[in-house]
Order: sequence, then C-alpha cells, then structure tokens
Amino acid sequence: MKETGLFPDAVAMHDGLCKDGLVQEAMKLYGLLHETGTIPKVVIYTADVDYCCKAHKSDDAKRIFRKMQTDGISPNGFSFGVLIQGLCNANELEDAIDYCIEVLEAGHSPNVTTFVGLVDGLCREKGVEEAQSAIATLRQKGFLVNDKAVIEYLNKKAPFSSSVWEVIFGKKSSEKPF
Repeated sequence: MKETGLFPDAVAMHDGLCKDGLVQEAMKLYGLLHETGTIPKVVIYTADVDYCCKAHKSDDAKRIFRKMQTDGISPNGFSFGVLIQGLCNANELEDAIDYCIEVLEAGHSPNVTTFVGLVDGLCREKGVEEAQSAIATLRQKGFLVNDKAVIEYLNKKAPFSSSVWEVIFGKKSSEKPF
C-alpha cells in the first residue's frame, strides 16, 4: 500500500469519512487497514476520538478511547491530549482532570496546550480555588510544569485571564514570572 501511494489516500479517506459523520464507514476502512497492517491502530483510534470531540460528541469520544484500551492498544500522550482538550472544550472538566491523572499514571504528561487549556477551563467554569486544587492534585501525581514553555505559550496565545497565571505560577499576569 505504501509503495503504490495508497497509504496517504487511505488516511485522507478515513479523515473525510469521519468529517462527514460516516463513522461506521470509517471503521470499516479501519478494519481494512488493520488487516493490511499499514497504519498504527493508535493513530486511527486517536483520529476517531478527535473527530468525535470536534463534533461535540464527547460521550462517543470517551467510548472510542476506552475501546482502544480494551482492544489492547495503549494510548500515547498525544491520544490523551486530544481527548482531554476535547473534554475541556465541552466543559467536561471533571472528566478532563480524571484523564489527566490517567495520563500521568500511564507514564505520559499533558503537553503545554492541554495543561493551559485545562487551567483556563477550570478558571472560567469553577474558579481559581478549584483550578488550584486540581493542579495541586496533578502535581501530587507527578506532573511537572515546564515554566518556560508555559510562559512562552501564554505570551504567544494571549490573552489569558490573570487567573490562569495565578493558578499556574501563583501570580497575576501583571506579575509575570520572567
């Protein structure tokens, strides 16, 4: 399949089917790709989770994510990030925190985008104290914040509320830790 150029076409086809809401057809394609062994299963499952999240079908995204795990496919950090960001966008913040804990227990770590998105969502929906509590829990589970990377991200993707800065660094944005 790779030699004939069908590999990119298969990926594009899977992508298009999912975007058009034809998840069953995409899963049939997944079966075909699985038989030929050309695309890692984690990529297909993660794409399905991503499309469900973007279609505001977070229950389907969580179901597919769990199916990936029950099928013996270990999600990678990117897979977790796709789901966590989707849950944050859907304001399913408790589930997002649970998956953040799970990603840490699996030996991965949320990336900067995922982490900041979670903090931002928590600040908006739950307030600073809840956000601080959630981040403290993540830190207890071994999450380490790369301050420099977070500062660069916050400055590039500004504006973020002073609450986000306060939760992450213990300071308001006017007291940015440079």
